Amino acid sequence: MTNSNPLDMDYGAIVEWVQKYKQTMVDSGLILKKPVNALLTTLYAQLVMEGDIEAGEWVKKACERHLKDLERSKNDPSYPWVFDEDKGWRPIRFIEKKCHPTKGSFDHLVMQPWQHFVVGSMFGWVDRKTGMRRFRESLIFVGRKNGKLSRRSKIGQNR
Repeated sequence: MTNSNPLDMDYGAIVEWVQKYKQTMVDSGLILKKPVNALLTTLYAQLVMEGDIEAGEWVKKACERHLKDLERSKNDPSYPWVFDEDKGWRPIRFIEKKCHPTKGSFDHLVMQPWQHFVVGSMFGWVDRKTGMRRFRESLIFVGRKNGKLSRRSKIGQNR
């Protein structure tokens, strides 16, 4: 018996549902299997605001702020901030090329669209005149097992 709610399914049906769901996400580009050659910060924000990606209230607010600030930086020359994709893309390239997962036999990390949004936002927004970063500190709450870099896996540290 197949139900649409996975909470009402037996174990075998849940496993099948999860596999189909993950494949749907991979097919739509919301789960990446290999690194992409583009910064996905703005695309992620657009997909969240269009409702294609489900997100909580605070994520929606961050995406809305990103898109509004992006428009303002293009239309208002007196706006002090500009989004520099090269500066937002640089740490993502580094992480995907140089950092390896601590568990499993993976050659490299593949950052997901939500991670592009977080890292791209932190490093991509810069002062229009000086090029200095807008955000010097970030506080990010992410649930367990969601592909975040842990405190033990410091970027650039050799083990």
